[in-house]
This record gives sequence, C-alpha cells and structure tokens, in this order.
Amino acid sequence: MRKTWAVAMREYRTNVRSKGFIVGVILMPVFMSGSVLVQTLVAKRGDASVKRVAVIDRTGSLFVPLHDAAEWRNKHDIFDSETGRQMEPSYEMVEIPPNEADRQGQLLELSDRVRSGELFAFVEINRGILDPREAAVAPAEPGMPSETTAASAAGSATAASIQPQSEGGAIRYYSNRETYRELPEWLSEVIGDRVRAARFARSGMDLETVMRALAPVRLDSFGLLSRSQTGEVKGGEATSAAAGFLVPFFVMMMMWMLLMIAVQPLLHGVLEEKMQRISEVLLGSLRPFDLMMGKLIGHAFVALTLLGIYAAGGIAVAAYYGKMDMVSPVLVGWFVFFLALAIFMYGSMFLAAGACCNDVKEAQSLIMPVMFPMIIPMFFLVPIIRDPGGGIATALSLFPLTSPMIMTMRQSMEVPVPLWQAPAALAGCALVTVICVWAAGRVFRVGILMQGKPPKMGQILSWAVRG
Repeated sequence: MRKTWAVAMREYRTNVRSKGFIVGVILMPVFMSGSVLVQTLVAKRGDASVKRVAVIDRTGSLFVPLHDAAEWRNKHDIFDSETGRQMEPSYEMVEIPPNEADRQGQLLELSDRVRSGELFAFVEINRGILDPREAAVAPAEPGMPSETTAASAAGSATAASIQPQSEGGAIRYYSNRETYRELPEWLSEVIGDRVRAARFARSGMDLETVMRALAPVRLDSFGLLSRSQTGEVKGGEATSAAAGFLVPFFVMMMMWMLLMIAVQPLLHGVLEEKMQRISEVLLGSLRPFDLMMGKLIGHAFVALTLLGIYAAGGIAVAAYYGKMDMVSPVLVGWFVFFLALAIFMYGSMFLAAGACCNDVKEAQSLIMPVMFPMIIPMFFLVPIIRDPGGGIATALSLFPLTSPMIMTMRQSMEVPVPLWQAPAALAGCALVTVICVWAAGRVFRVGILMQGKPPKMGQILSWAVRG
C-alpha cells in the first residue's frame, strides 16, 4: 500500500504542477460558456444588412400591404430601444409581375438572381389564398406542382375549401438559405394577417370582434409550492425552459469533462512509460497492480482537485448573487462519489488498453468500445431532460456504465428521483468498478511487459478471465 500511495502522490504532483492542468482550469469554463458568450456578443453586434425579396403577387392586392408592413418594420422594429442601434436586417420588397405564359422560366430566372446574390429570396402568392373556393387552377408545368392540386384532384369547390393551401401551396418561399427562418416566418405572419382581414371583410364579419374572441390565453410556468422549516408556505417561483435545460446539461457536461481529463492522460502516460521502458524499471520495485492502482488514485485526486476549484468558484458566484439555495450539498456529495467510481471504472479500462499496445495508433482501436458508453448520455440528453422520470432515463441511470452521468443529471432536476434508485445505481456502479479494476489488473500485468504485435480482443478477454 505504501508503494501504491507513493505512485499516486507522484502522479498527482506531476499533473497538478503541469502547465496543462493550469491551462485546463482556465479553459474548461471558457469552453463550457464559450457558445453562450459568442452568441451574446454576436447578438449585441447586430445585423445591418438589407435582404431584398422579390414578390410575385397573383392576387394583385397583397403586395402593397406587405411592402407597407416591411417599411414599418424597418423604421420601428429592428433597432435596440436603449442604444438605437440596428439589431436586425431590414427587408426590401420588390414586386415582380407574374408571367403566366412562362411561369417556370420566370421562377428559374429569379432562382439565378438569388444564387448570384442580387436577391435574398423570392415569394409566390397564389390566387387561391384569399378565397379557396375561387381558386383558379393554374396549369401545371413539367416539374411544377399545380397551384390547387387538391382542388383539381377532387374536381369540386368543396374539396378546395377543405385543404387547398396546404396541398397547393398558397405561399411559396424560395431560397438557398433554409436555416434562416426569421424571414419566412415574418412573411407568413404578415400575409396571414392580411388574408384573414380580407376573408372577414368578404364574409361581412367584424374582424376586431372575432380577434378578441380568439385572443390566445397566456400561460405562465411556476415551480411547486413548499413549506419552510417555520411552517410558512413558500410560493412557487416562475420557471423557464432555458434554466430547466441548462442546469442538468451543465452537471452532465461537468461530469463528462472531469472524467475525460482524468482518464485520457492515463492512456498516454502508460504508453509513454512502456515505449521508453520506464515501466520495466518501475516493475522492478513494485507489483503491476500497485502501479495501476497508484495511477488511478493519483488521477482521481487530480479530478477531485479540479472539482473542488470549480465548486468553490460556483459557491462564491452563488453567494455573490444571493443564489445559495441553488447549491445542493447532497448533489455535490453524490457527484463526488459517482465521479470517483467512474474514474476507477473507465480509468482501469484505459490503462489496460494502453498496456496492451505499443503506440497511440494501436490504442485508438482498442479504446473505441470503451468510449462508446461514455458517449451514450449525449445521444439521450434531450429525451432525458424532457422526461427525467421516464423509462429511458431510469434505465440509463441504473446502467453502471452510464449511471455516473445520467443519475447526477437527474438529481439536479426538479423532478425527484425515487429514493431507492440513487443507492441502487451507486451500488451497481461500485460492483462493476470492482470487476473492471480486477480484470484490468490482470490484463495490465500481462500487457505492460509485452512487446511486438498487439493482442486481439479475444486474447485480452482471456487474460482478464484466466490471468
């Protein structure tokens, strides 16, 4: 045990005193908050570009209100109320007379203008938008859908009144930038308002009265009420979807990054010692299992030191802003236990893989099966946050290879975890960790002194079982 402890202290001091550890302490929060900072800076910078949109209005009555709406928006809606700085792009509407004789050719010409950058996009507003029953059946050209496909297929005005726009495309938006959704959403809203007004006017109904009746009902989300130690009922606070997502996401990413910081150097360290024949010298004075355990303990202390630094920083920030109620000592305790077990479980597998290989390239193929369980929580991040008490969340939080990340993430959420699940997950994780360390010790003992061709997976499993 004394030799194991000596190896652990050497590993700990070597890593904590290195420049990489100091840089990691600084860069880790920068990376985790980098995307938020970048988005904030980009949002503050604003977008003063002009997006020209060509409009083919086959109704003959919607372009003018659309143009006026764009002008009003450009004067009132795109500037920051405090600084007066333009924060959103302005929209410029350009009317294009429809060419019914060569509709496809006209659309192709406009598409070329979009590709050249002269236009940002173009829009077709078809005739049936104002009154589906009066929709005229546009001649279908090769490669183009009919303007009122549903109506023409049914051959009756009744069918056209049921679903003409969804099938025929009352508004068609053409662009080569599918990810920019602000403009098509604005067009849909503005044209939709004007079309509804026109339909109500045709039917003789009062639009204002109808809109008041159809006004959406506001819904605000709150947390559950609770009772304080003095018996006072504490009201639920307003909640937000963003906060509900960020907290468990931060907890899981913290666990994953601390785990990677701890186990990745183990692989490279044992490879370097093996390539430089340092392992042979070390094994002359201590057993392979003592060497492996010393490395695991040393790197577990490195991760816990890093966690202690970030926890102290987080508590200081929470105290400064008066948010100490967000810091849960129980969650920190569970986090430490699960992190330590995860480091021993995955770290032993990384060490065994490194001991069996001669260089990093050989180790990459062996380490892929080990890395896969570490990536699984990323695939199920959103479903688990949406339903933390569901079957997927429960199964993955009880599965020993993923329980350190998933269980701590569930414990950070408002939905309570059943009392038996956290101890069960910890017990299962501890049992699998003991098995992994025991098996890895057998593989490490054989592989660390082996040279030449790397063993196959079947041979490694044989070493783990038979020793």
